[in-house]
Order: sequence, then structure tokens, then C-alpha cells
Amino acid sequence: MAKKNTESLEGMRVQAVRKQDNLAADIDELVDRINPKNAVTRWKNETVQVVKGFFVADDGSYDLPHIAAVAGGVIGTVGVIAGLAALASRRG
Repeated sequence: MAKKNTESLEGMRVQAVRKQDNLAADIDELVDRINPKNAVTRWKNETVQVVKGFFVADDGSYDLPHIAAVAGGVIGTVGVIAGLAALASRRG
């Protein structure tokens, strides 16, 4: 009976140490996440990856259809804004 209690206590110690290690790792991760400098760096890297994922093909070449679509959208938006500005200046 004494051996079973000893094994049980050792198992509980191992489990407690594992939980402490997990908690320490979680605290370190939280501190890293709330550090503004680290957050800005992480956001910048995520943004770069999203943009690269949209404009660069899997083989590393530029994805021209996506680039053309975005350029067309920008040019169209600028044209609409210019037209609305011209219309507003004629009215007022």
C-alpha cells in the first residue's frame, strides 16, 4: 500500500511541475503579445505575408492578374472620385 501512495505522490509532483511549466510559458507568451513593440512587429509581418500571398504566386513570380485587378480598381476609384468632384464643382 505504501508503494502505491509513493507512486501517486510522485505522479502528482510530476503533474504539478508540468502545470507550472505550462503556466510559465503561457505568461511569457502573454507578456510577449502585449508588448507594443512586439505587437507592431507581428502585425507588420502578418500584413506583409497577406500582401505577398495576394500578389506573389507559389513559385515566387508575380501574379499579374491580381496586380492588374487591384490597379484597375484603384484607377476606377480615382476616376469615380474625380468625376464626383467635377460634378460637385459644377453644381456649387
